[in-house]
Amino acid sequence: MISIGEMVLLVLTTGAVMILPGLLVGLAVGLRGWLLWGVSPVVTYGVIGVAAPTLPKLGITWSPWTVLATTVVIAAIGFGVGRLLRRWDGRWVEREPVRPPWSRAHHLSVAASVLLGGGIGLFASYRASRGFSAVPQWFDAAYHANAIRFISDTGQSAPSALKVLTDPDASSYFYPNAFHALVALVRQIGGFGVVPALDVANGLVIGSFVLCMTILVKVCTNSPALTAVTAILSSTVTTFPYDIQVWGPLFPLVAGIALVPGFLALLHRALLERRFGHLFATALGAIGLLAIHSSVAVAAILLAGLLLIQHWITRRQRILPDLAAGVGIVVLAVLFGFNQITAFLGISVSADDVVWPPTSMPADGFGRLLGASRAVGYPAWSGPYSAWYPAWWFTAALVVGLIGVRKAKFRPVYWWLLGGLAFTVLYIMVAGYSTPLTRALSRPWWNDPWRIAALTTPGLIVLAAIGVVTARDGLAALVTKVWRPKPRAESTRPTEFTESAEAGDPGATAVVGDRRRALVPIVSLAVVLLVFGALSRGFYLPRNTDRLRWLYLDGPVVSHTKEDAMAWLSQHVPAGTVVANDPHDGSPWMWAIDGVQPLFKVSVIGPVPARKDGSNDAEVILRRLNQYDTDSSVRRAVDNLDISYVFVSKGSVKADPYAPVARGLQDLDRVTGLREVYRNVDSTIYQVTK
Repeated sequence: MISIGEMVLLVLTTGAVMILPGLLVGLAVGLRGWLLWGVSPVVTYGVIGVAAPTLPKLGITWSPWTVLATTVVIAAIGFGVGRLLRRWDGRWVEREPVRPPWSRAHHLSVAASVLLGGGIGLFASYRASRGFSAVPQWFDAAYHANAIRFISDTGQSAPSALKVLTDPDASSYFYPNAFHALVALVRQIGGFGVVPALDVANGLVIGSFVLCMTILVKVCTNSPALTAVTAILSSTVTTFPYDIQVWGPLFPLVAGIALVPGFLALLHRALLERRFGHLFATALGAIGLLAIHSSVAVAAILLAGLLLIQHWITRRQRILPDLAAGVGIVVLAVLFGFNQITAFLGISVSADDVVWPPTSMPADGFGRLLGASRAVGYPAWSGPYSAWYPAWWFTAALVVGLIGVRKAKFRPVYWWLLGGLAFTVLYIMVAGYSTPLTRALSRPWWNDPWRIAALTTPGLIVLAAIGVVTARDGLAALVTKVWRPKPRAESTRPTEFTESAEAGDPGATAVVGDRRRALVPIVSLAVVLLVFGALSRGFYLPRNTDRLRWLYLDGPVVSHTKEDAMAWLSQHVPAGTVVANDPHDGSPWMWAIDGVQPLFKVSVIGPVPARKDGSNDAEVILRRLNQYDTDSSVRRAVDNLDISYVFVSKGSVKADPYAPVARGLQDLDRVTGLREVYRNVDSTIYQVTK
């Protein structure tokens, strides 16, 4: 476990890397206030999306200094062009109904809610990962960890460079690497280990989701109550971000979905303000989503379409100005994200081979979403039973939200709720049916019900927040009806109406000067939140911590005894040589943790790809290493790959976590050309004696 001091430094460093580049660019282009802070993470990823594929083309390596320089250049361009266009800025601003400004109490309350929501998510990650020191288990974790190690050690930030993990001879390769590049920066700045840097980044992703959801609701509704409640509820739902962090684990996808609300908040403001700074920041946000995960960009485009439709239904004369603003955003995104976009378009990815069988009846799938429980009913080994049961109080908030959603003050988020409904229908179809239609509709998300369930959750969170605010309204109305304090005639000083300033809220007729009555909505909201927090046992913190713990088990993929064996390797493997290993037994982690080069750096799906010359020495090792004494082709493969040691261990990332190791790595004790040099309860290491 890392020390408290190192942990605090790591959290602060990661938070700064996530926020500061976007903050600098946002300041330069004129963003201010909550919008500036709320969208800074997605703008940061936009900066990374521009820099990661561009710097290698200029012969520049990935480092904190080069990224800082890139940030300054982008900020300077945004500031300079904005100054040149300042004569035209503001001429096409959309006139909106005057919204009452927030008081200091509003700002402080929402800020406290953001800190509470982000703190809940970070604390759940801290507890589950045993102080940000546990190795994430399961299939994709080693890929993400080794990608971080590779970028931070070599400075190669091009998305195509990650082919070294899977197929170094691939002629065309693209993997969106913005998440890995950001964590690599954190590691380069502080010299942190890959495991704690990755664990902290995953914890702070929850905080970025809280922040982005907050700014979306703030921009759309200007309601302090709905904004504060959304901030708190954004860290309470198992389906996202906790469930999807365990499944896969799909760390970049989680980071991308977390930022979608921030991007759409930017887009919403850009369509209303139509200022260059907003268009510029929105274009960077679009690049950031593509650079994190292309399927997230597709979801954002669909939700943006719903936003536009509501804009146009509300006021038809917006259509042409909105289209002009959209064209401006696309042009800026293509100009600045050209290298990212061309890299993405240069590959062809097919999801036709990924066909998940139906996992639940349609009614069961719908119930899982409403109950914020586990997205898919896989066997017990895939997660704790506690997450199978509905989160009943969240469900109750959803039901109340359905009752109160018809109020006029909630109409600005109808498009967001409709997007959640669309993904809900898609999830039910994918989880319950396996048809050509469902596969076609869900292809951008790999026909995976887990991913689609995650996309439904942000819409459900806002609906539940509406339910909490509706319950607050009912309680405040009851209190106002029962308790009628007489106005104090001697007081003539006006009062800031806190929450009563919102149209349609109870308390709007409070007598000027009667501070007690003006506090009714605020106290009512606090009471409802306290009751919800108590009934949900701390906003479902124990439940979600238990779910996350399944990501950070002590095995079967990587246990503490396997880590001991890997540490032994780091002290004995000669530099420049390779360790033969099974790609599924957790051994690929030896690179991320200890810097030892394994033969297989990731878990392999399907056959091992051959080299350009047609040889496939890695496949020979995997299939026939135990024939080393009798098969000259095996000895030749060992020499060609410069293998010095062999690592064999128990445990697997496969569906059966106790599946045996590859056929060629079995019965190595009988091979005279291999000498056992280390053994513990999980792992055995052999040295090639030749």
